[in-house]
Amino acid sequence: MGNYSGSSWPDFKSYTIEERVRWVFDHYAEEEILMTSSFGSSSALLLHLIHKISPDHPICFLDTGYHFKETLDYKNKLEQQLNLNVKTIAAPKNKHRFTQRNFTYRHNQDLCCFINKVEPLAALKAQHKVWLSGLFKYQNENRKQLAFFDRKQDILKVYPLLDMTPEEVHTYFFIHQLPSHELVAKGYSSIGCTHCTVKGSGREGRWAGSAKVECGIHL
Repeated sequence: MGNYSGSSWPDFKSYTIEERVRWVFDHYAEEEILMTSSFGSSSALLLHLIHKISPDHPICFLDTGYHFKETLDYKNKLEQQLNLNVKTIAAPKNKHRFTQRNFTYRHNQDLCCFINKVEPLAALKAQHKVWLSGLFKYQNENRKQLAFFDRKQDILKVYPLLDMTPEEVHTYFFIHQLPSHELVAKGYSSIGCTHCTVKGSGREGRWAGSAKVECGIHL
C-alpha cells in the first residue's frame, strides 16, 4: 500500500474533510500513517475525525517540556472525551536539559525547536509513509502556499483541513460540541511553548518580535 505518485492523488477540493481523512486510511495501512497533534487551539477537529474513522489509531504528542499547563489539561480532556490513543514522544533528557540550562529558547530559537521538536519527530517520520497534518491555509503566508499533498523526502504529508476557513472550524467545534483550549478565551489564537507564545490573532503571537514563523517540523 501507499505507493502513489502526484498524478494519482485525488482532487480533494471535491471531497468533504471526512472523506479526505477516510481516503488516507483506505489507501495506506494503519502502521504507515503518522498522526501528530500539538493539542493546540484547533487540534480537536482532526482528532475528532480520527476518532470517528480509526478510533484506536495512535496520536503522537510531541512533549517539548515547555507546554502551557492549559495545553496539558486540554490534552487530558480530549484524550478522555474522544478516548484517544495518545503516545508521547520527547527529546532525550540530556538534550532537553541543555536547552533549559543554556536558555536556548532566548538566544537560538531555531536550535531549541530542532532539539525539542524536529529531531525527535524525524525518527518517528522515518517509520511511516504518510503524515496527516491539521494545518490551514489561513494561518500564515507560508501555509497559504501549501497543496493538499506535499511529499517531503521519504514521507507524504496530507493536509485534509487545508482549505477550511476560521468560520468553518468554529462551526465544526459548535456542531460536535468540542471543548476549546482554555487559552483561546484569554486571547491566544495559536498556542505553542510558553516562552515563545503571546496573545495574538492567527499566528502573530508565535515568536513575536522575531522573523521566525515556523518551528521547523512542517518545513
